[in-house]
Amino acid sequence: MEIKKIVILLIVVFIPFSLFLFSDISQYKQIGNTHFYLLPNEMGIESFLYHDGGKKGIFYPINHKGTVHDIYWNQQYIIIKCSEQKEENWYLMRNIKDYNYPEFMIQHFLNENDYKRALDSLGISEKNMGHTDGTIPWSLHL
Repeated sequence: MEIKKIVILLIVVFIPFSLFLFSDISQYKQIGNTHFYLLPNEMGIESFLYHDGGKKGIFYPINHKGTVHDIYWNQQYIIIKCSEQKEENWYLMRNIKDYNYPEFMIQHFLNENDYKRALDSLGISEKNMGHTDGTIPWSLHL
């Protein structure tokens, strides 16, 4: 009878441990059908933009100031809005599927007027783009 209890205990402990060890327990959010993702910082409080470099499961950071709170995208562009303390930052980059990291052309705007002028000059409107906020759900990837 003791051996049966030990076997059951090993199974009960081994299965969850195996799932933990051999699965990707992470927190991230893919931005539409792009190669861009939001990942949290170590504390899980703030979110930052990453690119997968065309390789699933490998994330490369995109250089930006502050926490991402809004993301807009279409087939050509990704826009992120970030805040760092009370400072707002806007970033515009090309969304090209075969773009190789780290060769991104990133435009950084420190004020909303310059940001809106850049959108107007490119014929881009946030209203015609996909949108998500900076929250990231927990997920289990086996």
